[in-house]
Amino acid sequence: MQLKNRIKQLRQEKEWTQAELAEKVGIHQKQISAYERGANIPSTEVLIKLADIFNVSLDYMASEAKGQSAKINIQDRELLRRFEALDSLSEQDKFLAKEILDLLILKNKFKELVSTGVAQ
Repeated sequence: MQLKNRIKQLRQEKEWTQAELAEKVGIHQKQISAYERGANIPSTEVLIKLADIFNVSLDYMASEAKGQSAKINIQDRELLRRFEALDSLSEQDKFLAKEILDLLILKNKFKELVSTGVAQ
């Protein structure tokens, strides 16, 4: 997805007008419009602000990878940074990290089932 489309999509997901986003970033609404039309490209500083405002990684904002999920909604910033760091690991270490995460998720699902009485 192109940056211009990503900015527009993220803004619309938040149900913000261009003026509202511009105010949050500290720029003029015309700049947001220019970004969304592809007439201008945000500076690195603005791109960092946008990533922070939308609560996504800078890589996600800047990348045009095909097949990437449309929205990343991890509220815990420390957790998000750890996930981003995992991406630079070897394939073997990534596999291990996925296995560990799967075990934690399974453990949590089991706890939920027990607490609701479904597993009894």
